[in-house]
Amino acid sequence: MVMLYRKDYLAGYNVTNPKVIADMKADGYTENKAEAEAASTQPGGQNYTGSSTQTTTATSTGGTKLTQAARDRIKKSAKIKFGNLLTDSMVDMYVTAYIDSGNDADEAIAVVRQSPEYQNIYAGNLNEDKATVKYTEAEYSQNIEAFGRKLEAIGVKADFMLTAERKKQLTENLVSPDEFGTRVNAVYTNILNSIPQVKEFYMRSFGRTLTDEEIIASAIDPKVGEGIISGTIASTDVISANITRAKIGAEALLAGTDITADVADQLLKMGLSVDKARRGFQQVRALQQQAAAQGRAVMSVQDIIEGTELGQMEEMRAVQNIIRQTESKSAAVLGAQTTQTGAVTGLIEQ
Repeated sequence: MVMLYRKDYLAGYNVTNPKVIADMKADGYTENKAEAEAASTQPGGQNYTGSSTQTTTATSTGGTKLTQAARDRIKKSAKIKFGNLLTDSMVDMYVTAYIDSGNDADEAIAVVRQSPEYQNIYAGNLNEDKATVKYTEAEYSQNIEAFGRKLEAIGVKADFMLTAERKKQLTENLVSPDEFGTRVNAVYTNILNSIPQVKEFYMRSFGRTLTDEEIIASAIDPKVGEGIISGTIASTDVISANITRAKIGAEALLAGTDITADVADQLLKMGLSVDKARRGFQQVRALQQQAAAQGRAVMSVQDIIEGTELGQMEEMRAVQNIIRQTESKSAAVLGAQTTQTGAVTGLIEQ
């Protein structure tokens, strides 16, 4: 952990990430505050009192003029200081307030904190006095990321579960990521022991078979369970993409084939569900063997899945041609001719 200073920001940033430290030093920051203070009286510095053509092109609402490069430096500093949840519109608001307040970073972020956008994204962070906060913006961002990792670790999609209301509750109650993780793991452990009974209950009561992840998400938030049963919440809304990707890969292995993680990810992004994966992978080996027997180029696993389960037209036609020829072995008896590649003429291949 180091403090980094620059001539245009002498308050300094407390930085722990080595990559960020290296990037900031490359951008003119230094660990030597005295060095930054000495340079602050130069053009572009915090204590510069003269005038320069380098600082007179872009104008804020208050009339102070800055070059675009100067504005960009302020934006970059804001993003480093306040974390990755700060949106572009909030950064622009910060820059304007920063210039209008005479380069006062505290005054600038105070203006941003009053905006509805801030109060939605940093839900629960603003104290009742509407001026102070429970966590710095960087700390808040780190907490939310940590909460998300705890959820993803048990197979639940973080973006879905971490609603603005839940973020607000966690923040207002000062729940740390470690405490949150302990709570989530307790629910996870307890529900794992009764998943068969819970599945039986849902099937008997609602005619639905829930995945383990859906049951766990429902245990964390009963409203999720209600949404799943009513159909307003889909399985893909709840289950972490990492878990779905792994399950798609597992279905391939169970069917006697294999795919890379990249292929599983591509198929997932194209809309492949675990159920479709199971059905599609069970056809792969047979279709590949049939294509080879017909003298055709053997289709890849990905192409077959795209054709059979995802509706990709070119791949779908190729699969259909294999199936048609397999079903038309008796065509030769009826006088159809067979080409050198195994394609049947006398039947139409599209």
